[in-house]
Amino acid sequence: MNEEMVKYVQEVKGEEVGLLRVKMRRIIIKLVESKVATIQRMTNSYYFLALKRDSQGFLGRISDLNEKPKLAPVDFFPVMSKNEREYKMVRNNTSILSLFDDLSPLLSLIESEYPLYGIISIDDVERSLVTSKGFNGTENNQSISGYFRTKNRDHSGQWAFSSTNFSPSQVKDSIKKANELASITGKYEISEGKYDVILSPLVMGNLMESVARMASGYAIMSGMSMLKLGEKVGSDKFTLLDTPKEDRPNSWGFDDEGTFTYNKAIIEKGVFTTPLLNNELSTVFKSPSTGNAGWIYPSAWNLEVKEGDTSFESLLSGNLVFINNVWYTRFQNYAEGDFSTVARDATVVYKNGNPVGVVGRVRIADNLKKILKNIIELSRERYSVRWWDAPMQGVYPYALVKDVRLSVA
Repeated sequence: MNEEMVKYVQEVKGEEVGLLRVKMRRIIIKLVESKVATIQRMTNSYYFLALKRDSQGFLGRISDLNEKPKLAPVDFFPVMSKNEREYKMVRNNTSILSLFDDLSPLLSLIESEYPLYGIISIDDVERSLVTSKGFNGTENNQSISGYFRTKNRDHSGQWAFSSTNFSPSQVKDSIKKANELASITGKYEISEGKYDVILSPLVMGNLMESVARMASGYAIMSGMSMLKLGEKVGSDKFTLLDTPKEDRPNSWGFDDEGTFTYNKAIIEKGVFTTPLLNNELSTVFKSPSTGNAGWIYPSAWNLEVKEGDTSFESLLSGNLVFINNVWYTRFQNYAEGDFSTVARDATVVYKNGNPVGVVGRVRIADNLKKILKNIIELSRERYSVRWWDAPMQGVYPYALVKDVRLSVA
């Protein structure tokens, strides 16, 4: 297995060598006004090399296995795991693989009440890793994801989906939810202040990606994180997981250093329990690698927020603001968690459980740690989503959060 890669690692002769190959097939379908505007087919194969020989090294991309890296002095370098195992996981999900030959079962589903815009991505990815410590692994992962935005004159709605299986219901249901959100009309004005807010799974995906980045040991070490180990950073109802062993997009059995992955709670019942570590940072934190390398920056593979015990409809029963979607999330202070993000699409005001109108341009201008602590309830319903402003795969409920500061743009 991976014979050419094994030979290359042996020939470059370093005390630390990691050779990672990624092969990818991708189809991207762009939708404009309910019609297919473009279909792009892409095929890529590339190598990443980490090589340390004495006090010199190379860390970067090489074009092929004929390229000999030029070494330079290094101070910081990846450490491969002492793992002499072979690992092979072959997934052949025919529901997705068949789309590479025939897209008609997917394209026939593109029907919408309102003009529809969006992107659908179909991926077939293979990762292979060979190290100087004896690890030799290869695995693949197929996935489909997409987002749909519908426009009803001045109003709009958006929804997204992601899965390792292609199912017509995923596409139909996502388009239906986008249409339902766009169908809520009527304008309603609010003033700047604090409101009880429901964050949709799309908003949760955007914000949880920021939380996951801050859970990286590199972010913590460099002062770019609001998280401190053992500190209460969220509500008792809030648990955030990294789940590379579930059947989800971007689930992998080994990391970039040859450490086997495992599911873990990053934040458990509001307490930050697990910084994400590679081998280099494990020495700094005096804790084993969590199987999240990144040769430099450890990161989560995919995310999950545990569900609550309340229905989404019950969450809507009070006086609150529902936020369908956000973008332009920016942090003013990473160490404290101060941030802002702009609401887009259906931002709906509810009075006594009934929608009374859609708010214009508003912004969440608050503290992310405070928002996590102010989670009152999470819905039983959860959705697997991935889209361009939340590219990390995740499974999320709706979240009811009290006293969220909204500013009027």
